[in-house]
Amino acid sequence: MRIEEMADKAAFITGGASGIGLGVARAFAEVGVKLALADIDVRTLETSAAELRESGATVITVPLDVTDRVAWGAAVKRVPAEIGPVQLLVNNAGISTNGMRFGEISPEFWDKVVAINLTGIYNGVHYFLDGMRAAGGGHIVSTSSIGGLMGFPLLSGYSATKAGVIALSEALRAELADAGIGVSVLIPGGVRTRFWRTSRLARGLPDTDVPPDDQSGQSALAAMLPEEVGRRVLQGIIANDPYIMTEAAASQIIDHRGVLMKQACDKAAAFIA
Repeated sequence: MRIEEMADKAAFITGGASGIGLGVARAFAEVGVKLALADIDVRTLETSAAELRESGATVITVPLDVTDRVAWGAAVKRVPAEIGPVQLLVNNAGISTNGMRFGEISPEFWDKVVAINLTGIYNGVHYFLDGMRAAGGGHIVSTSSIGGLMGFPLLSGYSATKAGVIALSEALRAELADAGIGVSVLIPGGVRTRFWRTSRLARGLPDTDVPPDDQSGQSALAAMLPEEVGRRVLQGIIANDPYIMTEAAASQIIDHRGVLMKQACDKAAAFIA
């Protein structure tokens, strides 16, 4: 999709009230994209939408729990009626298990992480895909993480779901190419956001203005800003990149995993021989 083709197209962005979602919204607004920002945090959502409107953007807000299919069904009817067919879908909402050992993740919280981080993306594609096809194509971006490239300690639930986002995006890219629908998976490293805080709330922990000094507070200290990620996403859509990375250091993780898997293949060959 060329940059000049993006003006006046409609985008639906989950997790759009803050962080990466808002960074993407700002980048889209700069090239004239009409925005539907969706988030469960209604107060922050309205504040962010007002900021974008002041800059001249066309913005509507959609209070949305990405696990609620009734709400998705309502959104897929309302949004095209108000700002036109959605041709840019950004599945960005998520929560983290950063800092939690596997034994600390209850079955109920595990189900919640899967429902938001992975099934929430299924829901977005399921509900908007037909409209995107009817509009003649578009682009889907879903947010994974460097944590999805390899399993890390104290990140098991998050890594598992984010690895699923990568695999799902790869499969969708292959399936939807003939329909003129590009698919990219965003694989960010550390980004300075409120993710630590929203994840605490999702875990049922007390709210606080002070980030914890353990691993779970990582997003409060990251160097990269959401606006930088937003510009990378815009660049990735224009190039129809399958993977949108924000950190060159991710190559080290990919190489390390590749070495381990190659060693496993060599052992399999020796066993068969």
